[in-house]
Amino acid sequence: MPVIAVENLKYRYPNTESLALDGLSFTVEKGEIIGIVGENGAGKSTLSQALIGLVPQFYKGAYGGRVLIEDLPAETTPISELCCKVGLVFQNPFNQLSGAKDNVYEEVAFGMQNLGVPREEMHRRAEEALKLLDIWQYRDRNPFDLSGGQMQRVAIASVLVMNPDILVLDEPAAGLDPEGRDTILSQIRNYHEQTGITVILVSHSMEDIARYANRVLVMSKAKVAMYDTVEKVF
Repeated sequence: MPVIAVENLKYRYPNTESLALDGLSFTVEKGEIIGIVGENGAGKSTLSQALIGLVPQFYKGAYGGRVLIEDLPAETTPISELCCKVGLVFQNPFNQLSGAKDNVYEEVAFGMQNLGVPREEMHRRAEEALKLLDIWQYRDRNPFDLSGGQMQRVAIASVLVMNPDILVLDEPAAGLDPEGRDTILSQIRNYHEQTGITVILVSHSMEDIARYANRVLVMSKAKVAMYDTVEKVF
């Protein structure tokens, strides 16, 4: 059974006339790295948010079709429940970080605290994620005092500690220099190799998609234009 099944997904934001998603259908198998590409406005970020139920539960609007995460319908399953299966990393870390904590370590542990993860387990997960993403040395720093790349790694760590089955990355390296982009994506690939997690990577960089993805979903004008292996798509 696919870990993600999208069936004739349609969505229109409130007070708009055009569809942001228009009849999308595709599946994702466990352990794949799927690249999603397309022009600005093609629907990539909207699709990312639909995979965790933010569309339509938070962003109201006209919604049709369905998204199944394993056997859970994303449009009706509480987001608090879906967050245990799907982790979404936003393009801008300012949209990810809570701002409720004064240092990196507590920020990364914040979600686990809300779920009541036992203290020893919480510390173990936080330490592992911070070391994996090479930000352990910044654990006592305020997240908003870090560089853009370091903040993005804090945002990713805060998602990884939740142990999701699926990791959705919406332009995780946007605005970073090539070295910073390579660092983040290499760390994600290492995590994928260690855990077998399913990864959805949204990116404008064809080089990144060619290097890291197994299959590519090409979006154009809110539709799926192509969905195949990297070799066939390129």
